[in-house]
Amino acid sequence: MRLTIAPATACTNVSHPSTVLQGLNSLRLNNAFCDVTLCCGGQEFPCHRIVLASFSSYFQAMFSTDLIESKQERVAINGVEPQMIGMLVSYAYTSEVYISKANVQALLAAANLLDVMAVREACCRFMERQMDEMNCVGIHCFAEAHSCKVLEKRSMDYILEHFSSVYQQEEFLSLCVDKLTEIIASDHLNVPKEEVVFEAAVLWLNKCPSRKQNFEKVLENVRLPLISPYYLHDVIESLDVVKDNQACQRLISEAKDYLLLKDRRGELYCPRARPRRSTGKPTKSEPSH
Repeated sequence: MRLTIAPATACTNVSHPSTVLQGLNSLRLNNAFCDVTLCCGGQEFPCHRIVLASFSSYFQAMFSTDLIESKQERVAINGVEPQMIGMLVSYAYTSEVYISKANVQALLAAANLLDVMAVREACCRFMERQMDEMNCVGIHCFAEAHSCKVLEKRSMDYILEHFSSVYQQEEFLSLCVDKLTEIIASDHLNVPKEEVVFEAAVLWLNKCPSRKQNFEKVLENVRLPLISPYYLHDVIESLDVVKDNQACQRLISEAKDYLLLKDRRGELYCPRARPRRSTGKPTKSEPSH
């Protein structure tokens, strides 16, 4: 008699991954087979090296190289909050993490340190959903400090788009001069008129008197040739910080020449005369870029 052998059939148990995770978590909670303890801020977290290495390239590198930590039973984690380490360890064994306004920054910092990209990106998405005029500057600076490039760009886009509201918030007034100039230098700054940019610069200046020494760096990114000549004369020129600074005076002179000598605008054209995307297009006498 001839036997007919059926082809092999794959049998997949869809609940197997969650069952394995549940089993591993149960072992962890009972401190069974744990071979490493993470120590952070006086708290201890017994774990399994293989689980840590499987969800974090930071731990994978630590345990698979000749680093001293690869042989230690106790490994110190510094620079992050203990509670966040606990949350990330729990995530490794459960695939769940709870993000809130109260913990998102600390959790992102910890995920960034331990190279847990899924949690890091979840935190970024959470912060983006929470973004408004009051917190977008802080979110941008935080994203930049932690190299979260997508969140960094989207928060900057938000700042530029909602600038008329953003510049009146406390976070904006606390910016360092380099970040302020980066913002107001952008062609994409959404303002109804250039006077708004100057008003924002003056608000920032008045927040801290010592900023006067850097004000020319700020003023050179305000597009003075696009400002009303009356506003230039009545408001800007009358400020002591402008009158007392030769660099500021040169910028005023440049703007006056551009405004008064209309037939020479082609030769007087400079980046400060370029309209922002929101305020119009170059006139016929201005070269386009």
